[in-house]
Amino acid sequence: MSYILTPFAKLLLLFYNITGSYGVSIILFGLVIRLVLSPIFLKGRKGMLAMSGLAEKQKVLAQKYARDREKYSQELTKLYEQEGVKPSSGCLWSFLPLPFLMVLYAIIRQPLTYLMNVTEDQFNVISNLLYGEVLNYKNQQLQIAQDVFLNHDKIVAAVPDLAGMPQIDFTFLGVNLSQTPSFMFWKADNVGSAFVLWLIPIISALLGVVSMIVTNKINADVLGTAKPMDQSTKTTMLIMPLFSLWICFTLPAALGVYWIANSLFAMLQEVVNIPFLRSFLKKQEKDRAERQEQERERIKLEKKAQAEAKRKAQEEMRKIQMERKLNKSIAGASREGIRAYARGRLYDPERYPTFPYQDPNELAKQAEAEQAQKQAVELAKKDKKKGKPTAQALDETRGDNDEK
Repeated sequence: MSYILTPFAKLLLLFYNITGSYGVSIILFGLVIRLVLSPIFLKGRKGMLAMSGLAEKQKVLAQKYARDREKYSQELTKLYEQEGVKPSSGCLWSFLPLPFLMVLYAIIRQPLTYLMNVTEDQFNVISNLLYGEVLNYKNQQLQIAQDVFLNHDKIVAAVPDLAGMPQIDFTFLGVNLSQTPSFMFWKADNVGSAFVLWLIPIISALLGVVSMIVTNKINADVLGTAKPMDQSTKTTMLIMPLFSLWICFTLPAALGVYWIANSLFAMLQEVVNIPFLRSFLKKQEKDRAERQEQERERIKLEKKAQAEAKRKAQEEMRKIQMERKLNKSIAGASREGIRAYARGRLYDPERYPTFPYQDPNELAKQAEAEQAQKQAVELAKKDKKKGKPTAQALDETRGDNDEK
């Protein structure tokens, strides 16, 4: 833990050596933390603006899927993915000061350890010297921090090793910042000092409210992204100041000074970030227009592809219908008489020629006639050889006699 706290303690001690004021050192410490984290805070601010830009679309989805929360969640996640927005991007960065507040609290809680390099044995000697008893080394350093500054010479005389110990005055504007503010300040011995300590948490809480009002004002009048505050925003505006009030009333006043400085720097940072946020909104609007154009182009191409697919399907259907008609005509043309011949795609009419259908009875009569004619020719040849007149010669003789 000391490896993490020591660099921050040295930074705080450096500011004290430069300014000579513990309160100013706390303020400068908060300023440095703000400057270091400014890119991250700006990113979180952009995330919040991006989320606010989706408010209308979220409202439409909520109305559309009012009875189906699961579907609403799915569509909302899909919307975030399409717009490139992370829901936690805005709120996450607003809690970044808290870890540094914890680091600062550890340093302020044990100033003798981290700022003055006082060991536990030396602390026991100091507490016994000042109060006649040994206090708790980890939990009671704040109680003797200012007394160590006021009795520096006495302590160095008792513990010579502490001669080089830094002398830190923990007072700021007349109050001891190592003390914890009391809500009932009027019961304190020094009412004036206790009242100033009491003002620190009050000012811190009020500045928290003012900071959120300034942010909403910038959103409305400068960035033009204001929207009616929903219940969560109203709750945040109530909880954060109360949280700040609780912290400042339960921890040393130095942390309240840090919280006040953090709120002031946050408001200043809002003003400084206006040009960057305007540029971000313009780029976001441009990207949104490009996505819409790409979506329209995608829909156009999709419709074109669907029309082309439909046209191809219709063309294919026409081909199928033509093939069916052609096959039907081929089947009719291939019918020879009372018998149909199957013809496949590889049918070759020259390879297996077909002949016209003839009645078998007619073929039998033709065959008998041909056979009778053949027999008559043979008989005629035999008669000619024997010298007998043929039937043709007799017919010709009879014809000549008739003419005469």
